[in-house]
Amino acid sequence: MSDTSGGSFGSFKDLARALGKGEDEGSEEAEDRGWTLERVDEDADLEPLGDYVYSGETVRQRIDARPTGDGPMTTGPACYRDPDSDEIALLASFRIRTRFPDDVMREVEKLGKDPTPADWQGRLDLRERTIFTIDGEDAKDFDDAISIEVLVDGNVEVGVHIADVGHYVQPGTALDDEALARATSVYLPDQVVPMLPHELSDELCSLVAGRPRLAYSVFMVFDAKGKRIDSRVAKSVIESKHRTTYAQVQELLDGKDTERAREIAYLREDLKRLSDWTRKQQQIRDAKGSLRMQSSEQKFVFDDAGNVVRVVEAARYFSQTLIEETAIAANQAVGDLFRAKGLPAIYRVHLEKDPEEIAALRETLEKYGIRVPDKDRITGQDIGHLIRTARRKPNSEALIQRIMGLVERATYEIGDPEQIAKHFGLAREFYLHFTSPIRRYPDLIVHRWLWAVESREDEASEDLSSHEFLADLADTAAHCSVKSEVAEEAERSTKKLKICQLMSAHIDERLDAKVVRVSRFGIDVHLHAYNVPAFIPTRAIGSRPRVEGSTLTISKGKRLLSFTEGYPVAVVVRSVDFILLQVLLELP
Repeated sequence: MSDTSGGSFGSFKDLARALGKGEDEGSEEAEDRGWTLERVDEDADLEPLGDYVYSGETVRQRIDARPTGDGPMTTGPACYRDPDSDEIALLASFRIRTRFPDDVMREVEKLGKDPTPADWQGRLDLRERTIFTIDGEDAKDFDDAISIEVLVDGNVEVGVHIADVGHYVQPGTALDDEALARATSVYLPDQVVPMLPHELSDELCSLVAGRPRLAYSVFMVFDAKGKRIDSRVAKSVIESKHRTTYAQVQELLDGKDTERAREIAYLREDLKRLSDWTRKQQQIRDAKGSLRMQSSEQKFVFDDAGNVVRVVEAARYFSQTLIEETAIAANQAVGDLFRAKGLPAIYRVHLEKDPEEIAALRETLEKYGIRVPDKDRITGQDIGHLIRTARRKPNSEALIQRIMGLVERATYEIGDPEQIAKHFGLAREFYLHFTSPIRRYPDLIVHRWLWAVESREDEASEDLSSHEFLADLADTAAHCSVKSEVAEEAERSTKKLKICQLMSAHIDERLDAKVVRVSRFGIDVHLHAYNVPAFIPTRAIGSRPRVEGSTLTISKGKRLLSFTEGYPVAVVVRSVDFILLQVLLELP
């Protein structure tokens, strides 16, 4: 699901006024929400790392001052280490920074390989607790680890332990300026362009099993119905007991007697509890009208030389939702903390579609047999129902694309408690990103801000009331929104490039295909044999194209050819366009 976006949260004066709330009001809200900010030892020397003080430099100045970051990479497949490769040229076209400048690497060299006992002074020591990670098979940057316990009163405490990136990436450093410039990691089919250098993203900050790691922990207590009744946060030191994978956890949950399942048998009770908790959270989300959709994802398979050999559908497991729901819960808990404290934050905002746009889209979708509910407010649950309805139709792919036109994009925006930050897709308010600071800069900002509030609340409130500071944060949020969209487009384009490389060896091959979507300009199809998209231009078929609903008719001499979404068509691979990144077809 694409998060969506929308409007402004008002002036910086409005934000500053929000900081002027009395302590009594803030305290009452915090008590109502069950929030505490936990410090293990008040006398311990835990320095307020990553303090927020406006430096005087604008976001643009910090980014523009960075040395060049383009060129071949030092890790990954050979194509990313070749300055003349199509992959590097493509990333350069999106201005993706692929190299870490020397000033960054000099700072990284001073950080060491592991935290030392001095680093965890004053932190909550969780090294003996059963904490573990669940990720994909190929994951290397482990942002989050989880734990779950049944309390004496029967309630369940879910712990979400997030890499404390802010301990290492501090304001005023080249490392921080570089992370800001990148704003996000870019995930390609065969490579990751990380926000942070490998030494941090895959090692020092990554919550690898069996090694102590600094974390920011969020503890949430839920009652028997799945409602959160208490929360607290604390700087911590953890040691993950196991690096599990989605497939492995699913085998255990399914009761399969495999070697992988037996390896994590000691986690069976924890995973069952987590599974039960997850289902309750999904029920709560459904009741609120949250958009939940099972989307498919393509996985590219490469040979030893780095060439793509096939494209398959990635497996989808229920175990993935365990992490999705714990992340959503932790993000919401931290967002509620800022709301209760009466402080602004950088929220993930997903606004509803404008009613006039919905009315126009309703009319369009009805032409395709999709009836959008005629009511004042369309919910994410409504859209989920439309998608499930569409999946039963032969042209489901095209219909889902059109239905998603009802959904805006999400952005990062600075908001305060008096102007409600809404997330339409999740049906939530005051939702933010906290759980992925290794790969998202907004999460790192939230970590720093949270620690400023935890370690020096009065001073932090004064700092956060600065108009210049709020303006700087608003610019940072806007920059991160743009970089997030650019990263998504770079990822899509790189996938298209890999498909072109795969299909370049199949010119003149005759194949069976399915019509996915039609337009006056041509036909988008799916090639069954290779599980990839391709395109038949109208001009390669005939003239006078006409679209009526899901059917395209084209004149070819004295004949009138008809193509309908969801139906088969025989095609021949004519060429591969490495400029438009399209596989071009013609009729046999």
